Amino acid sequence: MKLQPITAAATRPLRQRVLRPHQRPEDVGMPGDDDPQALHAGVFVNNALVAVGSVFPDAEAPDAAWRVRGMATDPAWQGQGAGRRVLDALLAHAWASGGARVWCNARTTAAGFYLRAGLVQVGDVFELPNIGPHLVMEIHRP
Repeated sequence: MKLQPITAAATRPLRQRVLRPHQRPEDVGMPGDDDPQALHAGVFVNNALVAVGSVFPDAEAPDAAWRVRGMATDPAWQGQGAGRRVLDALLAHAWASGGARVWCNARTTAAGFYLRAGLVQVGDVFELPNIGPHLVMEIHRP
């Protein structure tokens, strides 16, 4: 497994396939993708992109918060550490960039992944239309 920075555009096919199959790949861009401080990271296995994620500063938060978005791992590689490598890189980038807190909207089916990484649930489950039940999860800088 090789972790490396990638472009926002490179994240879209895997995001679409795993997170939003009802949309076209070109329609799964996310707010924050073009932020100059954003990091888009991917894990490659034999030149195939198997996990992606993005992090960027949250301009709407009252503190030095960063937001993780678009975490997606190819189902064939889930549970093998690829997603965790991406998340660890995103957190390290946020901390190194002065972030005090990182948060995300996590699918309820992925809550265990985020809990194992040290994030905690904030608030109740909510529904994102056409996507499903989610939780807000966060972690503060160590």
